[in-house]
Amino acid sequence: MIKRLSPYLFILFVTCLIFFKIFTRGFYPIPGDLLVSFYFPWNSGGWDGYNPFTFHKELLNADSIRQIYPWKEFAAREFKRGHFPNWNPFTFSGQPLAANLQSGVYYPLGIFYFFTSPQNAWILLVVLQPLLAGAFMYLAAKSFKLSQTSSLFSAIVFMFSSYVITWIENVNIIHSYIWLPLALWAINKFEETKKFRFSLVIIISLTFSILAGHPQTAIYVVIATFIYWFYKFWKYPRKNLFILFFCFTSAFLLSAIQLIPTAAFYKISPISLPFSKEVFDRSIMPYKSLLTFFASDFFGHPASDNFWSNTYGDFTPHLGVIPLIFAFWITLRVWTKKYKNNFVKFASVVSLVFIIATVHSPITYLIRTLEIPLLDSTTPSRFVSISLIFLSLLAAFGFEDFTDNFQNSKYWRKFLKFLIFFASIYLMLWIFTFIGKILLNPKQIWTQNLYVTQKNLILPTSMVLSIPAGVVLTIFLKNKLNLTRLFTKRLVVIGIFSMFIIGGIYYSNKFLPVAPKKFIFPEHPIINWMKNNAGIDRFYGQGVSHIDFSFPASYQIYAAEGYDSLRYERYAQLMASSYTGKVPKTYLRSEAVFPTEENGYRKRLLDLLGIKYFLDKVDDPKSDKDWHYERFTKDSVEGIWQEGKFQIYKRKTPLPRIFLTTSYIVSKNSDEIIDYIYDQKFDLKTLILEKEPGVKIENGQLDIITPQILTYEPDKISVKTKAANNTLLFISDVYDKDWNVLIDNEKSEILRADYALRAVAIPSGEHTIIFTYNPKSFKYGAVVTLLSTISLVILYSYSAAKKKF
Repeated sequence: MIKRLSPYLFILFVTCLIFFKIFTRGFYPIPGDLLVSFYFPWNSGGWDGYNPFTFHKELLNADSIRQIYPWKEFAAREFKRGHFPNWNPFTFSGQPLAANLQSGVYYPLGIFYFFTSPQNAWILLVVLQPLLAGAFMYLAAKSFKLSQTSSLFSAIVFMFSSYVITWIENVNIIHSYIWLPLALWAINKFEETKKFRFSLVIIISLTFSILAGHPQTAIYVVIATFIYWFYKFWKYPRKNLFILFFCFTSAFLLSAIQLIPTAAFYKISPISLPFSKEVFDRSIMPYKSLLTFFASDFFGHPASDNFWSNTYGDFTPHLGVIPLIFAFWITLRVWTKKYKNNFVKFASVVSLVFIIATVHSPITYLIRTLEIPLLDSTTPSRFVSISLIFLSLLAAFGFEDFTDNFQNSKYWRKFLKFLIFFASIYLMLWIFTFIGKILLNPKQIWTQNLYVTQKNLILPTSMVLSIPAGVVLTIFLKNKLNLTRLFTKRLVVIGIFSMFIIGGIYYSNKFLPVAPKKFIFPEHPIINWMKNNAGIDRFYGQGVSHIDFSFPASYQIYAAEGYDSLRYERYAQLMASSYTGKVPKTYLRSEAVFPTEENGYRKRLLDLLGIKYFLDKVDDPKSDKDWHYERFTKDSVEGIWQEGKFQIYKRKTPLPRIFLTTSYIVSKNSDEIIDYIYDQKFDLKTLILEKEPGVKIENGQLDIITPQILTYEPDKISVKTKAANNTLLFISDVYDKDWNVLIDNEKSEILRADYALRAVAIPSGEHTIIFTYNPKSFKYGAVVTLLSTISLVILYSYSAAKKKF
């Protein structure tokens, strides 16, 4: 029992080493240092616990605090109050949350949020990633009949691979990724035993990968699983093709609660516009980045503030020098027919194909030219993630072959020749660092860059030399001390593991940012004022006073801007129109932002969306009322709050967030609607509808009425109105046809107003109007998921009863 558990205990031990700062210093694995040192308002001080010497490592994991953490915190808050987190009203003037697959709200391991604080749940999700990655890879390697030690080596290699370490604090990416080794294990076990239960493991693996929340990685996992299944069963196509179809279909059906809403949201999102092709092109890995396979920090490192190449995260594939040696060695052996193993051939080809797919090649050309759905809007450099999994397995095969045979002098000589060739690559890299200083211009920059490279070549070069040095020393001791072959082998194994783990711990802790708990979305005076006084009115921070896009969700304050590639196309167009007064053909891929300065259009949109407050700061205030109205010369504002350098101005011209009016026009032409919005002669109190309202309204009255707001919750708004005439109720929230409205419990129709916002016709008299968000796509998805779950439980229970499980 202990022998069977020991590999998993060792994997747990390595996980603790990766996160030793959590256990020894009480830090949290989240870039909170980046939050408080880079983003307003914390980077400007004024909050309890502020340290002016707080620095951050890098921006690579920024999405964890800009998106993932706030989304998961908000989703947990909604679940705990008994609601599904279908709608997020705090950014983008409202948009779906759960339908955004990256929110990962239905990922089963998110259950931690029900039992502890968001900060502690985050720790569990982060720490589980290398732990599960190691455990699943160990199972996968064992299923290839590798020894316990070699399988453990593969597990540790995978835990320290660049894709895992680089994106570990993003959470979604790696939780989508780590289920592939488990799927490989299940396929192997199914082939070996023909037991039906292993098909269930495949289904669970694919389902969890999808629900984890990173669509691109999940697509790669599905593709790799399909390729491996085909490799295993191509000789027996009919029956096993049905099992494959069953597994994939079941996984998609189980994920329907997520996939159906996501598909519906995807259709009305601008994610496939021309800028997606531009992003695709920019994300193709430069050939030079493949050098990082041999030296992870060849181009420097952002944590050391000396990175001198392209994007670090996506363009720095790395497995570890020692595993790479073994992976290359076994690949050479199998293709020169010195070692027979079909899987090694398969894995080497798959690894190469996926690496080719990351760079400029026929594969990337075809994806872009043919506009292959889903793949054409991804980041091609991340194809390398699949290569890293198969290379981790190849490394285990090479490790086992080496440790079993290195005491054979004939084998050792062949390996040494290979190692000399491998070491020659490093010799060429060293030569380049010296020649480059002389030949390349500008000399000062290249001298500085290549000095960084020289320092970062020392460790990987030492790793290469450590293998022959260690083996020679061990063999010398064996002969000198009369050691047995088994003891000699154990010494070499311990040495290789020690060298690799030390390097892996250094690499991972150099990269991973950690922070004290107080740095995770701390309180701040300017935010506290907004929480306590702004109500549902929106705010805008200009320039250096800009609060990042998803932060409002953590504090439950309201903003019109947002950051996500999956958003409403109409609203993205409306925001983009504030730059020129027209909807541009292309605009920012993920951000919906206002121009940083007033241009004649911004103010109109600020007014329409109910932006009531401007945030600002004065670095050296002369008094506690040091207002700077000159910064808002084209707007009408009044200073209402100041504490130290932080200020809040109230705008005098915004429309109420919710109001009644009888003035409207009808226009079905999108360009005409935009023209009206930015026409200075057009009164924004007049609504622009795309169809006549269902209730006859005497048009012409410009005075608006502010109704009584009874409740304003993420998925429910209730308003009490009283008017002598039939009116239109306007809400400056984004229009979505899945918002339902009841007038005195009678269903009515939501109208799209002012290009992307909401209105509803209200009869005269007193009424209670209730808006609820319960999208059909969510209902359909939930029903499909529920029925699929019940069906699978019945099917596998029947299989168990018949002893076929």
